[in-house]
Amino acid sequence: MASLFTRSLRTTCRHRSLGFLSSSSPTWFNYRHCEGKFDTSNKHEERDTSSFKSSKSACYSTWYLAAAGICSFSSAMLLESSCSSLEEADKESGQIQQNDVRTPRVVFVLGGPGSGKGTQCSKIVKNYGFTHLSAGDLLRAEIRSGSQYGAMIQNTIKEGKIVPSEVTVKLLQKAMKESGNDNFLIDGFPRNEENRAAFETVTGIEPEFVIFFDCTEEEMERRIMNRNQGRADDNIDTIRKRFKVFVESSLPVVEFYKERGKLQKIDATRDIEDIFKSLKPLFTPFVEEDLLRLTKELLQCIDVGDYAVYKRLCDPALTAFEPESHGHLVEGLAFHKFYFDIGRMFPALSSQSQISSPKVTLVGDDAALVTYTRLRQSTTMDGVPSVEAFNETRVWERKPDSGGMLVWKNVHFHRSKSPRHRPYRKAKKGKDARKGC
Repeated sequence: MASLFTRSLRTTCRHRSLGFLSSSSPTWFNYRHCEGKFDTSNKHEERDTSSFKSSKSACYSTWYLAAAGICSFSSAMLLESSCSSLEEADKESGQIQQNDVRTPRVVFVLGGPGSGKGTQCSKIVKNYGFTHLSAGDLLRAEIRSGSQYGAMIQNTIKEGKIVPSEVTVKLLQKAMKESGNDNFLIDGFPRNEENRAAFETVTGIEPEFVIFFDCTEEEMERRIMNRNQGRADDNIDTIRKRFKVFVESSLPVVEFYKERGKLQKIDATRDIEDIFKSLKPLFTPFVEEDLLRLTKELLQCIDVGDYAVYKRLCDPALTAFEPESHGHLVEGLAFHKFYFDIGRMFPALSSQSQISSPKVTLVGDDAALVTYTRLRQSTTMDGVPSVEAFNETRVWERKPDSGGMLVWKNVHFHRSKSPRHRPYRKAKKGKDARKGC
C-alpha cells in the first residue's frame, strides 16, 4: 500500500503544474532583495523606469558575477585546502547518531506457556521495529553454549522452577546492549516479584506497559502439545508444573502492574489476527513518537551539515518540491548534497531548526505523513541573525535495510515559504476604512 501511495504521489507531481510554488519561494539569488535597495523611501513617488531597469540589470549582473566567483573560489578551495577539512567532517559524520543516547523503552509480555506470546511478539517486531528478547530463549541458548550456568539452568527448567533472577537479568542486559536498538519486547519476564525488583534495580528501567495474554489452561495445554517443537519442557508433566508456577509466581506480578495502571490484558483465546488487532492501538503512539523523532533528527543533521545521517534517513530515490527547485520535482540526493558540501566550505554560517504544530498521520502500516511548521534560525555572513518559517510535509515509508529489517525512510518532502502574519491595524473612519482588508 505504501509503495502504491508513493508512486501515485510522484506521478501526480510530474503531471501537474506547480508553478505557483516559485511565485512565493525565496531563493539565494532573488532579484526582489535587490529591488528593495533601489526604493528605500516610504514616499509614494514615481520612479524612473529606465533607471530602475538599468539598475535591475546591473543587479542581475552583479549576482551572476558573484555566483561565478563563488564557483571559481570553491574550485580553488577544493584543490588547495578543503580536502583536509572534508576528511575531518567525514570523521565527525554520524555525530548525531552517536550522541543521541536515549533511555531504552521496554514492554513486558506475560502469559502462561502456550498463550501465544512468541507468535504475537514476532508480529510486533515486524510491524513496529522492536527487538524481541525471550527470557526462555536466552536461557536455552545459554544451556547450548555449555557455560558455567548452562547445567544449572537446564536442571532448574526440567524441575519446572524459575531460574535465579541475577542470571536472567544478566542475560537480558547483555542482549539489550548487543541489539543496537532501544525498543524491547521482553517475553516471559518477570516471572515473579524477585525478577521484577531485580530488573528495575539493576537496569533502572520501568516498563512502558505490560501485556498479559489471558488464556485458559486447557487451551494452552492443547497448543503446547500440538506445537511439538522438541523442547525438553514440552511434556505433560512439565507443562502442568509450569502452569502451577505461573499461577503462584507470575500472577502476583500481573496484579502489581494492574494496580499501577500499566497492565494491558488481552484475550488470547482468539485467532492470531484478532489478537494482533487488539495490540495495534498500544503501539501506534510508539510509531508516531519515532516518526517525529526521526523528523527532528533529519532537520538537525541538515542544520549541522551531517550528510552521513541525512543519507541514512533518506531513500536514495528521494523526491522533493522546495523553493530552491523553483517548482520543479527534484529526484535523488545529489541536489541536496550540494548544500552539505557548501556548508562544509563555509562552516561559520550556523543555523538551527525547531518544529511547531507537528502532526503525524499514518497511511496504512508502512507509510506516514509528518506535517509541521519549521522555524529556521540562522546568521548571515555578516553575523546578522534571521528567522524563516516554512510549511513542510515529509512522507515516510518503511523499507528493508541491508539486514532485512524494516526501517523508516524519508521518500518525499514538500517545503514552501510560510506566509507572514500581517500586523493588526485599527481601521480608520471614512474613505480609508477599507485599506488593508
